[in-house]
Amino acid sequence: MVDTDAPELQLLDALYRLNKLVVADARVHVAATAHLDLVDFLVLRTVKLGVETPSDLVSDLGLNPSVLSRALSKLADSGLVTREIDLADSRRSRIRLTDNGVKTTDDIGERLRPSLARRLGLLTPDQTRILLESLEILCGDT
Repeated sequence: MVDTDAPELQLLDALYRLNKLVVADARVHVAATAHLDLVDFLVLRTVKLGVETPSDLVSDLGLNPSVLSRALSKLADSGLVTREIDLADSRRSRIRLTDNGVKTTDDIGERLRPSLARRLGLLTPDQTRILLESLEILCGDT
């Protein structure tokens, strides 16, 4: 018999519920701000954070390569990203945000922040710090 109160299963349950709530809220704000979907925003945000090759985006976001390819095509057609040949290796490309891509990513982030702040506001500042530090640790290589 599996112990449903085990901390490992509590973690799974809590992360699933939190993910569902945050993702549902994010989808609404992303669509309202830029007529994009959540994958498009996550690609933009990840590029802004410094991940710039398609293979690294696939790995970082856990996306199927065909899903990423469609997202990059949509973002390029919308003028939000550019694809450049890597000067060090012409077989690779680098993804860069355009000025409009930076603005759009920032605009979506600003629209998302209040709802995320309300959720984090349920915690004390120390709890928030500990949560974020803990998530960083848990997201690290194990």
